Amino acid sequence: MKKIVLFAGLAVLLFSACQETPSDAVTSANTKPAAVSAGLQLNLEANPEWEYENLRLYPIETSGAAVGANMALAALKTLDEGMQTKGFRITEKKQFGRERDNWYNGLTVQNKSQDTVFLMSGDVVTGGNQDRVIAHDDVILPRSVKNIEVFCVEHGRSSYYDPAASPNEKQVGAFRGYYNVASPRVRQAVHSGNQQGVWDAVEKVTTENKAHSSTSAYAALETANEQKAKREAYLQFFDGKFNDRSKVVGMVAVCNGKVVGVDIFGHPELFRKKYKALLHGYAADAAIAEKSAAPAEHSVQEAFRQVAQLSSPKSTGTESAGRFGLGEHWLHLYRK
Repeated sequence: MKKIVLFAGLAVLLFSACQETPSDAVTSANTKPAAVSAGLQLNLEANPEWEYENLRLYPIETSGAAVGANMALAALKTLDEGMQTKGFRITEKKQFGRERDNWYNGLTVQNKSQDTVFLMSGDVVTGGNQDRVIAHDDVILPRSVKNIEVFCVEHGRSSYYDPAASPNEKQVGAFRGYYNVASPRVRQAVHSGNQQGVWDAVEKVTTENKAHSSTSAYAALETANEQKAKREAYLQFFDGKFNDRSKVVGMVAVCNGKVVGVDIFGHPELFRKKYKALLHGYAADAAIAEKSAAPAEHSVQEAFRQVAQLSSPKSTGTESAGRFGLGEHWLHLYRK
């Protein structure tokens, strides 16, 4: 019963938010460069604090009314937080842990905690028989068990290896770590739904970042070298850039003169929690890109519009943009 009440509560709050008229967003658009679509506002300010080397971020804001109406989403835990929560774990075993056969494109999530955990497509988990990337957005309710679809992002390993793991963790093939959101190129391959395409994207990103490993793992980006130092510089520059803007729910990311990502969340707190992990993926591509001219403003606006329009009730995903929600209402909108 608790699961049903929580699910219904989130849906009701989201429905309320969809009915709000973002009057404050429209007012703001009259005083600074902006684009407004479906109650969301893209900020087009020429702000030097939002650009570093090859990466430019454009914040997306919502109305104050929507922030209040979607307050339930602020309580969602991200996968990063879930992996650190007692009673939440991801394992190799399929069919809810009852079978011992490997299931390389699927994992089992067990949530014995009282928290609802949000899994985002592109989230990378480390451990198990091979590191994986989450294929689809999902919500794991309290005291539930669920199978999820994933792709491998560690081509050269297919067995469990973690000397520090407990006997029980070894038996079920438990995952012990979270490793950010994958780079835009890897995320695009994930959305295409092809394992070979994911491996190819991982190889390109790690090779160009000089992050070599014996198992061809995406997490090899942690290898200390000059490329990692470049990525860290991006993360340090953009750290906390939107902390003074309480209604930011997402951003458009531009790298090498092209829009490489659009992510919009149902509440500012959810965006805040995913911000650094998203930046890590963007930095993986930006650190190896050549400096080029900024994209035309209309292309940034068009990318925003394609994603933002999915916030309307009963809208569905398109070839270029996706939507994840509860029933008719959304938690995450994104560019594919």
